[in-house]
Amino acid sequence: MLKAPPSLSYLSRMYYELSRAGAASSGEKSPWPYRPKSLEELIALGAEMSRYDPRLLGILVEFMLKHWRKVMPQALRSYYPLMKTPQTLAVIGEFAKSARGEKETAYFMEYLQKGLKPVPSQLYFLNLYAPGGKLMGSAAEEGLSQYKKWGFLGRERPTIDVYQKKTVGHLDADSRRNLLKRLFREKKQVSVRDYLSALGNTISRQQALQDLKSMAKLPGRARGPGAQWVLHK
Repeated sequence: MLKAPPSLSYLSRMYYELSRAGAASSGEKSPWPYRPKSLEELIALGAEMSRYDPRLLGILVEFMLKHWRKVMPQALRSYYPLMKTPQTLAVIGEFAKSARGEKETAYFMEYLQKGLKPVPSQLYFLNLYAPGGKLMGSAAEEGLSQYKKWGFLGRERPTIDVYQKKTVGHLDADSRRNLLKRLFREKKQVSVRDYLSALGNTISRQQALQDLKSMAKLPGRARGPGAQWVLHK
């Protein structure tokens, strides 16, 4: 299906084609070697391309959230054998489910995920990070649950509303602990606000306090929202 890593021109053409179907995107009708015969084939191709472009992943998640009724699930699944990693569609579905839309949306996404198995552990986004760099390390240690469930490593939260800057995605307990360790390496003291900000405010304040208590303490009688936590010795 995907012939080679997409160029910027090919990604722009994908944005254009998805916008014609109703996606919140824009692009240019530049030449490319693909001739999708249906919306389902376009989505399958877009899912493969999303491994090279976090923005495209967000466009697809938002599109599936808002326009899933336009999509024939059986037709979309028919392209799985042609895809290198059909699990990309499982990841898109996982993010869509985490957006907490209507139940029918979740049922639709679960049908797309049926029968798929997680891939061997690998980065979701290809050619995005410098080998052995800080961002690659963060993707491995602080990966979002939606990627990890399907064998991928990634920390980029898809944007599902560009106007309100709304994103989806959350970290599991292991990833949150790794993030906290990094915060304490970067600064000796961490407040609840620091921690919540690093998490994109994706957990409750109560959960943040529990996480901090598991590996840190408040020095002396420090209390209040601005209190600074320090690591247990």
